Formats: sequence, structure tokens, C-alpha cells
Amino acid sequence: MNKKDNFIILGLIILAFIFRMLFEQFNIDWSLTWSYLSLFTIISTYYGIYSQRQNSDETFDFLMDFKGAAQGGAMFAFGTGLFTYIFYKVINPFFLQNFDAQRRAEILQSLTDNGETAENISKIMENHQNMGEMIYVPGNWSIITIAALTFLSIFYAFLFAIITKFFPKFVNQ
Repeated sequence: MNKKDNFIILGLIILAFIFRMLFEQFNIDWSLTWSYLSLFTIISTYYGIYSQRQNSDETFDFLMDFKGAAQGGAMFAFGTGLFTYIFYKVINPFFLQNFDAQRRAEILQSLTDNGETAENISKIMENHQNMGEMIYVPGNWSIITIAALTFLSIFYAFLFAIITKFFPKFVNQ
């Protein structure tokens, strides 16, 4: 990938960050985050394979197509993970704490509605507390984002490499 391609991937990362900020501003359900991140991962993965084919005169095989697509997706995953860390650490540092508190209240309500014993509720809530301290931390959440988007981009890279193997005009060479 050349410098222009890196700027386009950076643009996709910034666009994903703007979407995240809009979701936060308009109180849109946070679970939609993975929908738009999946879309941007698909776009960046496709752009990776497209730019590799446009920037090279070589004959491409499955492995080269896969590498190009995975590279674009991995760059997007890393950049998004970095912005995720910044978002949860600097911009909205209480988001994960509020999310954890809300989830804790939902679990407690569900357990009391199901008639669980106080001892069982205490154990489950302690387990949730221990798990929340490990997961709902900006650094760990960023790593989870990078890992999930990297695996997603590898999956899409595999699909795009198969598609370009059987339909070479898909990438418009």
C-alpha cells in the first residue's frame, strides 16, 4: 500500500470514529457499533485488495489477494482499536463504568425476578464484579476491538480472495 492508500484507510478510521461520536451524541444503542464497524471493515478489506491490484502489475494469485485484503482490514482494525482506547479513556471515560453498572442492575433484576436465593445472587454479582474489572477497562476493550476486527477482516479477506479468484473483474483490474 502506498501513502494515498494509507490516507484512505485513515479516512475510514476517522469516519468510523465520527459515527461512534454520533451514536454517543444521539444516544443510539451501542450494540449498533458492531454493525457499522463490520461495514467499514468490509470496505477497508475490499479497498486493501483493490489498491494492491491497482498498484502492481504482477499476476495475482489467491495468496496475494488474501494478503492485500487482510492488510487493509488489519490496518483499519488497529486504527479503530487506537481510537477506541482514546474514546473510552479521554472522551467518555465513564461510558464503560456506566455500562457495567447498567448491566449489573439488569442482572440483579433478572435474578430477583427469577427467585434466586440471596447467597446465589451474591455469588453471581461477585463474579460479575470480578469479570467487569477485567473487561470494562479502556485498554482491554481496545484489545478486544482490535482482535475482533482483525478476525473479521481475515474472514472478509478470505471471502474476497475467493471471489476474485473466480471473478477477477470484481476488483476491476
